[in-house]
Amino acid sequence: MAEDLAGLRQHLALRLPDRIAAAVGGYEAFVTTVPPDDAKGFAAWHAAAKAALAHVDALVKLARWAEGGTNVRDEAEGLDGVLARARAVLAGFEDEDEDSGDGE
Repeated sequence: MAEDLAGLRQHLALRLPDRIAAAVGGYEAFVTTVPPDDAKGFAAWHAAAKAALAHVDALVKLARWAEGGTNVRDEAEGLDGVLARARAVLAGFEDEDEDSGDGE
């Protein structure tokens, strides 16, 4: 069993960086689109962005596991920084939606 896990870790460690980069690229492409103006469309757009971000986050956690643990880095660097900036952008959209007073 331990050998199987070691093989899985090695397999994932080799493949996940490219998969993470692709997921981040897809997320970045998606969030550069203009969200819909209507409340329902915006909510769907926002949910999709959050789901993509959660996918990236899960891949990063899996990659850390594959590398044999977690590596604490400065929040402003690497994928952690990308995730932090993306969360801040999404929080800004939430604030704009609340400030618009749409009420929908």
